[in-house]
Amino acid sequence: MCLGFRTALQVAKALGPRSLSDAPRSFRLPDAPSRKADMERTIARLRELGACSHLTLPLHVVAASSSRCRASDKCCPHSCMQEVPAAGFASLGGGVFLAKAPLAFVQEATRLSFVSLLELGYELCGTYRIREGDGSAEYQVAPLMSCAQLRAFLDRNRGLNGAAKAARALRFMADGSASPRETKAAIVLALPSCSGGYGLSVPHMNFEVAASPSVAAMAGRKSFRCDLCWPQARVDVEYQSREHHAGEATRIRDSRRTNALMSMGFKVVGITNEELDSLEATDVIADTIGRALGRRRRSVAKGYHGRKVRLRKELGLGT
Repeated sequence: MCLGFRTALQVAKALGPRSLSDAPRSFRLPDAPSRKADMERTIARLRELGACSHLTLPLHVVAASSSRCRASDKCCPHSCMQEVPAAGFASLGGGVFLAKAPLAFVQEATRLSFVSLLELGYELCGTYRIREGDGSAEYQVAPLMSCAQLRAFLDRNRGLNGAAKAARALRFMADGSASPRETKAAIVLALPSCSGGYGLSVPHMNFEVAASPSVAAMAGRKSFRCDLCWPQARVDVEYQSREHHAGEATRIRDSRRTNALMSMGFKVVGITNEELDSLEATDVIADTIGRALGRRRRSVAKGYHGRKVRLRKELGLGT
């Protein structure tokens, strides 16, 4: 049995990228999805591996044809008529395979809206995981893929359903986002005005900046991480969430860090949860970033305000 789409990503989230073994080079998609008994064995195998913590039913299974399998409360069959190289799959043992993150992302592109696909891409390339069910997040985990890996996969598999949409999403993606809120901020700032964004270039996420010798001596640190960074323009946007920016000690550390970056010629802009949830506040912050990047005001798409409101609603942000 071969698992794909959101099921493959749920399993990968539960196990982590290091637990996945490559499928053999001779692997090919089964002619048809497995039947009920095989489905039960697959679920038992996933339970044995400890892969059920993120899992929701029905399981999305992929085969060369779905003609012999009906959808049920446990199985959602998908057919894939295009040839996909074995390198796109991983093996879980016991005859169970799953689509690796780049392939599963392309598959999800056929089901998700463009903005939801972008959020998924940032998560897969980031260091957090959104738990199924309650929507809470787990932090400081290994990425399931990188933008470079997705780009390489798309270059080799341009004919797959969803590949064109995934390639468009890749234009606005970045590695290294550390939280869902950082992701939302990056999407709002990077998307063009026709999509309701501010048309700034895609930032580097959690970019490491080496400290100058004098700053290293002053701060006692060799480098600093910038949440959303445009390094060539020396612009750093710090996302100040409640979870990671509470307490006097943290306030002092953040102040020293800001002063150190500014002494190296960086423009540091802060953004809070409340500001990101306010359209007016985000407008001001985006304008500040644009000036720091040396961007002149550009013409925007017709009905720009409505486009911004729609984007923010899809991202779950206030207006």
